[in-house]
Amino acid sequence: MIRIEKLAGQDRSRFDCGVAELNTWLTTQASQQQRKDNAVTFVALHPDDGRVVGYYSSLNYRLDLEEAASAFGVGVRRFPVPAILLARLAVCRSAQGQRIGEQLLVHAMLNATEVAARVGVELVVVHAISDSAVEFYERYGFTRFIDVDRSLFITLRAIRKILA
Repeated sequence: MIRIEKLAGQDRSRFDCGVAELNTWLTTQASQQQRKDNAVTFVALHPDDGRVVGYYSSLNYRLDLEEAASAFGVGVRRFPVPAILLARLAVCRSAQGQRIGEQLLVHAMLNATEVAARVGVELVVVHAISDSAVEFYERYGFTRFIDVDRSLFITLRAIRKILA
């Protein structure tokens, strides 16, 4: 069973998910952004050797009125929507197909419910990197924005039902 923990100096040098942008984020930017309190990254560790086999990063987010209209429809919302942005989620190629992405997503959803219990949060938003990523998120209840390609959201209410 993998272990998921907050990024804190684990060896990320062998991580390769096949997407250079996601690899670079983990190896060169995640720690720096975490130290600046801009984003928090959690890593999935292989049970045998402790190597990083997946990660996700999240941060505070807010849908402005235009984004809210794109998510919910024009005129439905009249104020910004507090949210959490699931900014990155990736699994090492050597561990793909083992449901690690699902475990990371569930972990992120649990964290979102904990944050929402203390601070107003209505949604988790993701800007998917590919069409296959869109399909992944849709399998877990995310809904596409009406007119923003590859942007999806899920309400905290829906997350609580999924986790119940």
